[in-house]
Amino acid sequence: MAYDKKILSAARRELERERTARAEALEERRRSVYAELPRIRAIDRRLSMTAAGVLKAALESGDDPTAAIERLREENLGLQKERAALLRDAGLPADYLTDKPFCPLCGDSGYVGSAVCACIKERYARLLSEQLSSVLPIHDQNFDSFRLDLYSTRPDGRLGVSPRENMEYNLDECRAYAKSFTAHAPNLLLYGSTGLGKTFLSTCVAEAVSARGFSVAYDTAINIVATYETLKFGNGDGAAAAERAARYERAELLIIDDMGTEMGTAFTVSALYNLINNRLMARRPMIVNTNLLPESFSEKYSPAVASRLLGEFLPLRFFGEDIRLMKKRL
Repeated sequence: MAYDKKILSAARRELERERTARAEALEERRRSVYAELPRIRAIDRRLSMTAAGVLKAALESGDDPTAAIERLREENLGLQKERAALLRDAGLPADYLTDKPFCPLCGDSGYVGSAVCACIKERYARLLSEQLSSVLPIHDQNFDSFRLDLYSTRPDGRLGVSPRENMEYNLDECRAYAKSFTAHAPNLLLYGSTGLGKTFLSTCVAEAVSARGFSVAYDTAINIVATYETLKFGNGDGAAAAERAARYERAELLIIDDMGTEMGTAFTVSALYNLINNRLMARRPMIVNTNLLPESFSEKYSPAVASRLLGEFLPLRFFGEDIRLMKKRL
């Protein structure tokens, strides 16, 4: 998995803040206990000197330091028992002054050996979802909330299947895609009229893939073209545009929504072609949503764009009544 450096850094900073807060809370507990139970302060001071005492005993004995080390060990255990008893008598747990890391696997370092620890991966996945939720309603639009009952069971005269049967297939395909998604997953082309669930299903995939820790960039074709126009012609916030373009190009999954609604200019065709082609060359997966039918791709764009959309994407067709309008009538 390729990590988004900014989000990974944010996850590390979050862990560090928690570690600092825990250390400060422990120190505050320690000060309070020392004020109430001075004997525990003396025990802790003695325990901190035990290791130095063991080393000194080994050096001073000149021969076998086993006996001296054993005496120090027994003293250490005795002090620990006394300390625990004092804390229990004060109504506190025996480990009240023990530093307990949030993650026992990495000790809150964030790494197990050279590998990123699961505690960082969990934070990373949550931060990814939070970033995605700022642009998509992923809390409301997910696989569990998808309603097949809104689709007609009456077979289409031309296609031979009903909209519901078709959507059952599309739903299964998208669910399987999200479940098995990898950084080199195939591409999906969701096409059909407006209001049939293309954006909803894409959001479902985005939510599920993001929850597994993969980075997802989601935007409309209009916004994507506007971003590259800003970079090309300098007609806006260049730094913000560069950051958005980097997400489009580097995210492990890019979802281009409403392709076909943008202005059909030479620059538009060039910008979309370059983005799609570069991601295909890098084997970075995409999902494209469009209201266009495949036979009109060449007319709207170019043979090169049409070739990539038809040859490198798994097509999923959507048909039936406008679900948005149907919901309004319910």
